[in-house]
Order: sequence, then structure tokens, then C-alpha cells
Amino acid sequence: METWRRGILLACVCLALWTAKFAVLKPLLTVKTADFAEEQRDERTWTDDERRLKGLPLTEYIAEKTKGMLVTVSGPAWERLFAGVRAADAGAAGGGEWLHRAPADERRWDSSNKSYFFRPEEAPVADIAGKLSGNADRVTAALETNGTTAYVEVELHVFSADDFHFGSGFFHTPKPPASFLFPARRFSAPIALLWMAAYIFLPRRKKNKGAIFYPAWRNALGDFAAFLLIVPFFALPLLIVGGSVQAITRGWPFCLVFWPLAFLGVWLLRRMAWYAGYEIALRDDGIFLRTEKTERLIPFAEMDHFRPLDLRPPRWLVWAGALAALGGRGSGRTGAAGRAFLLAGFSNGGVGLGLKDGSSIFVWITDAMGTAALKNAGTMLKGLEKAGVRKSGDVELLRSIAPPTGKDRSGKIVKEGSERVVWILAALPIAAMLAFLLVAMFSRAF
Repeated sequence: METWRRGILLACVCLALWTAKFAVLKPLLTVKTADFAEEQRDERTWTDDERRLKGLPLTEYIAEKTKGMLVTVSGPAWERLFAGVRAADAGAAGGGEWLHRAPADERRWDSSNKSYFFRPEEAPVADIAGKLSGNADRVTAALETNGTTAYVEVELHVFSADDFHFGSGFFHTPKPPASFLFPARRFSAPIALLWMAAYIFLPRRKKNKGAIFYPAWRNALGDFAAFLLIVPFFALPLLIVGGSVQAITRGWPFCLVFWPLAFLGVWLLRRMAWYAGYEIALRDDGIFLRTEKTERLIPFAEMDHFRPLDLRPPRWLVWAGALAALGGRGSGRTGAAGRAFLLAGFSNGGVGLGLKDGSSIFVWITDAMGTAALKNAGTMLKGLEKAGVRKSGDVELLRSIAPPTGKDRSGKIVKEGSERVVWILAALPIAAMLAFLLVAMFSRAF
């Protein structure tokens, strides 16, 4: 259940981020008030044609400007559209329901002549959508009411992957509101609530009385740390490029750099699921060890000894931290030096149960800072002494990124999950950046 809990959590978080930036690039129409009187007043007079247009009567000016693109419309639906657009432009009552169709920047600047987006199949613009075929194609719709004629400009906007740019994301003028460009975004919040509900309310296995286990709050902190890796590094390519699909098709170099770091968080999440299902029960005849997938009774009669364990980071990792500190500058160098110092001092404490067949089982009691992490661990140590299991005073020093679970009969370290995964995921971003550097250098050379 602990794996399912975190699996649902992971799926919902990634799906919420994906749907929030999932762009639907279907063509859209904009409707905008056409004020020909104001347009004629603002007409430039630099050329003879411009001076001619400025001197025309308004009716002739409108006929000249709408030549071949004027469409006469009528009906209650068009009357509501014209009235709603005018009210929204003027900020009058009744125009509020139209504002969600306007671009965010025009709403923010309180523009008096906004563009209002419609899908081509929406009424009443569907009546004239067939007259437009290419990007920026436009027609002028004329509606006559009470002896006066009002005009709106209807323009077709066709979007493509080329509208996405690194850093600025989706760029098109005017920019559709999120409800048109990212219609699936409305599902992001419910999906996020679903993962919260699943994480909190999925049943947890009841611990036996006197059980030795890792407290739930520690597991929750580990999950939080995992998502500090997953969320930003999974979301960064989507935010840089501006769209979920476009992050893969156009921004795949960013995915190659950032997503392996997010997968490190997935690996940590899997580790936390193992810790959450870990439980030890002390019995009269031995120690009962249970994980999420396995159960095992280790009789005292099969134990040869138990000894203290000291787990430290691999030397290569410590040296890498020291080199990073030496290569830093200013405050960055100070911070890197502090992290390297902490890394060198990390030490997990535990107990190794040596069995008579030559294998060992490791039980980790403290975290990397030396704080007790395994609840009721003292009862296990007392039980081992009471059962007469020999105590070895020699401290066994181990070096590993993740705490191993024991040794097999040949003395080989056994781990829950391969450490090679961490190596590969950590090396991929570095390899990707080096590859990009080599390609850039090679392309400049030729």
C-alpha cells in the first residue's frame, strides 16, 4: 500500500503539472469592435492615397476599408454579441461575462478596445467562420439595429509549435486566455486534491504493539524532500518552453538535463515507501522482520553476533563536494564548502545482525545527522542481549549513498534498489551538457 500511496501521489502531481501546460493549438477567432470613425481620424496623411481616404465621407471610407470582406449579420445571437462586446469594452454592467474571453494583458491594462476569443464552432461566429481559411484572415461583420450599423472585426488565428519560444513560452499577439490555450488546466487543481486525499486517506498497515519502525512523520519528510526534486525539475522544461508536448518535441534538451534529476526524486520516493513499510517485532524465539513485500522470522538460534555499524558517504562523493567548493567563487564557494563539510560528517548508525550462515542483516537506527530514527530500537538491543546473542565491539564501516539492507553468504553487500540508478541519473545531465558543448564547438569549427 505504501508503494501505491506514493505511486498515486507521483502520477497525480506529474499529471497536474502536465495538464496545466497542455496547449491545444486549434484555430481560434477574435472579435473586436471596429470604430471606423476613429480609424479615419487617425489615418495618416503621408501619401496621396492616405490623404484621399482621410477626406472621404465616412460611408465611403467604410466601403473602401471593408471591400470584399464585409458580411452582414442579423439575429438575436449577433445582437447579444455586439451588445456584450460594447459593454465589456466600456466596463459597463453585463460585460463581465465576456472578459474571460479577452487576453490577460488587455484585461490588466483595461484596454478600451479588447479582442475577444471564440472557438470557430461557437455561435454565432460559426456562421462566418467558413469564410476564413488562413492565419490573420479577417472579415468585418455589420449589424444594423434601429437604423444604425455597428461593426466588429472577426479574425482567424492559426497557432503552431513555432509560437513557442525558449524562455518566453507561448508568444502570439493577441495571446489567447488560458481557458482557450490550456483548457485542461481546470483539471489540475482537482487532480492535486486527489493526490492529497490518496496520500492522507489510503489505509496504512497497523503497527503491532511494541513494534520497532520508522515514524510516519519522518517518512512524510522524506516524501516532501523527494517532491522538492520531482516538482521543479519535472516542471522546468514545461515552463521554459511553454507547453507540455512542446517541451518534448522542441525542448527535449531541457528534458534530457532536468528530468533525470526529477527521477532521482522518484528513486528517493521509492526508498521512502520501503521505510514506511519497514517493521520489526521482538518475539521470544527471535526477531520478526517485515517490509512491504516480505516477511521473515530470524530465530535467535541462527544469530552468531550483532555489532554496531557506521555508514558514511562514498569517498568519491566527498571528494566531488570538496572539488565543487574549491571551484566556487564568493558566497557560492562558502556555501559549497559548508555543504561539503556536512557531507563529510554524515554518518548513519545501525546494528548488523550476523547469522551463522555467513550472511548479515542491517538495521539502521539513526539518520545521517546521528538522530535516532527507528522508534523503539532500544527494545531490540535489549532483546538481543537477553537472548544471549554475542555482542561484537568492532564497528563495521560501510560506504554507500543509500543504506544497504545486509550481506549475503559470500559477504557481498545487499541493497534495496541499485545504486547504479543514482549514478546514471546523476551523470545524465552532466553528459547531456557536455554533449551540447561538443556539438556547439564542432558546429563553430565547420
